[in-house]
Amino acid sequence: MRKELFRHEITLLKDTFGRLLRRSAETNLIKLIKKTHPADLAIVFRYFNDDEQMQVFNLMNSSNHTLEFLIELDDTIIEKLLNKENVDRIAELIQNASTNDQSYILGTLNQSQAKSVIDLLKKEEKEEIEELMGYPDDSAGAMMATDVFTLYQDTSCGDALKTLQDQQDAEMVFYLYITDDNDSLVGGASLSALASTRSSTLLKDIIVRRVHSVRPETDQEDVAQIVAQYNYLAVPVVDSDNRLLGIVTVDDVVDVIRDCLLYTSDAADEEDSVDLGG
Repeated sequence: MRKELFRHEITLLKDTFGRLLRRSAETNLIKLIKKTHPADLAIVFRYFNDDEQMQVFNLMNSSNHTLEFLIELDDTIIEKLLNKENVDRIAELIQNASTNDQSYILGTLNQSQAKSVIDLLKKEEKEEIEELMGYPDDSAGAMMATDVFTLYQDTSCGDALKTLQDQQDAEMVFYLYITDDNDSLVGGASLSALASTRSSTLLKDIIVRRVHSVRPETDQEDVAQIVAQYNYLAVPVVDSDNRLLGIVTVDDVVDVIRDCLLYTSDAADEEDSVDLGG
């Protein structure tokens, strides 16, 4: 029932966009774009032809709504939209994005265009993006978020909570990652464990020391398998010295998980076909 309702809403949305596009009703289109959730807009967008896609995209302003919409799209569609786009607009679109989202969008551009956009970004952003884009496209390093919230193991739970409340720019905190004097990852703790422990207790006394981590060169499918198998919301990425480089969150690998499931399903269908014909 829920799936049928969703299909009905998408069909209604698609038809509404279609009517407005045929009438070139820009004011109404802009209002509809703003009201439509980025994920739903990305689904409907796939039904448009090339001219309609460009018409809708050109009506979108440089906002978080537009950025979230772009991230939901397939890389081939992003490439088509941004291929002839002004580099200033692209830089404006991605300036508030996380580094891994910036890297993803820039990875769809040609080398010259990507370099021009990177040159317009802040120095610290440029360095992080260039580092991420240096990893293979199908690796954990290419999709990890580098702005990660960590805490020192000798911090008290009370001080940790205060520090956590002051965090605004870091990647969403699913787990607390705890480090030692060498900035090496020594374990993790849940938010519930932190909140339910006496404020004077040190983090090193409540951490779980066995944490699943991956290297930046780890294949994204392997990361997706870990997320799916253990029901994790995030997986830390560490270097050879176990220093925390970033995290890969479940929303980063959801497309990889979906592709794996589709591949498995297609392979099973193909095997059934062979069996039936044999």
